[in-house]
Amino acid sequence: MTISGSKRFVFIDTKPKVNKKQVFIFGSIIASGCLSGAFLIALYIEYLHNPAFHNFVQSRGIFL
Repeated sequence: MTISGSKRFVFIDTKPKVNKKQVFIFGSIIASGCLSGAFLIALYIEYLHNPAFHNFVQSRGIFL
């Protein structure tokens, strides 16, 4: 940070610039992870509370 002649603060960013494409890619990865986690939680809740779904999943050899 430096002070100019008129005694105003001038902030200098010393961090490297982040590309907008990188932000979009990282945001997409985080969002897809959150959505898949929410889907798995909803699927598990459905599995616990629905006997027909429970039987269907077990008949396919999938045990949650």
